[in-house]
Amino acid sequence: MDRTTEITSVLWLGTGIMLFLAFVLIFLAAFYKNYMTRMKREEAENLLLVSLESANAERRRIAADLHDSVSGDLVAIRNYLSILQKTGEASVEPAIWAELREGVENALQNTRQVSYKLMPPLLDTLGLMAAINDYFERLAPKTSVNFSANGEIGELPQEIAYELFRTVQEFTTNMLKYGNATFFAVEGRDVDGVVSLRILDDGRPFDFFALLATGSGAGLKNIRDRLKVVGATLTQQPPGNGNDFLITLKRKK
Repeated sequence: MDRTTEITSVLWLGTGIMLFLAFVLIFLAAFYKNYMTRMKREEAENLLLVSLESANAERRRIAADLHDSVSGDLVAIRNYLSILQKTGEASVEPAIWAELREGVENALQNTRQVSYKLMPPLLDTLGLMAAINDYFERLAPKTSVNFSANGEIGELPQEIAYELFRTVQEFTTNMLKYGNATFFAVEGRDVDGVVSLRILDDGRPFDFFALLATGSGAGLKNIRDRLKVVGATLTQQPPGNGNDFLITLKRKK
């Protein structure tokens, strides 16, 4: 009887040890899977950050080249044409002068516009809210929408300010294209180490996250990726009379 009890105890002990080892193996497998998933996610985020930083640096370089080189050359050509026309040193018909000047002016304006789109100059000199306000002032004469940008945000790292600015542009473009809005506003705040941008419009309501889940719209994905790479979060109030979004970002200490 004692022998049987001893064998039974050993079997139960062995079974318990095997179950314990099985649970340990399952735990280690799950832990390793989660660890690898986290590592891959962090690696993807780091690659995205490096890619955006490289793209931003290249945009700054091209914008500077356009502003300092091409625009300078066009201004010099325009001035030279003005001198020739005034002095009458070149026998050219007035209509041809007009076409030449118009061509140079168009090229100059297009170059400045491309340079601005690549890297808004006020973003580095006066900050995010000034750049957004300038962007709205440029848009307003071309649309029937009333734009408003108010609030103060302290100095931000260039890469963060750029991504937030482009996010506002994406929301604005989306609203102008699909929203049929008459009003669009951005309110900036910078309190207790938290930067926030509230984006409002009175256009057609839409559910940002529902549309994003369906894979609709490259612009929505761009917004998500830009905010993700700088560590910002986006929340949306329930759609009502227009749309109400809030972007928040904690300053790094």
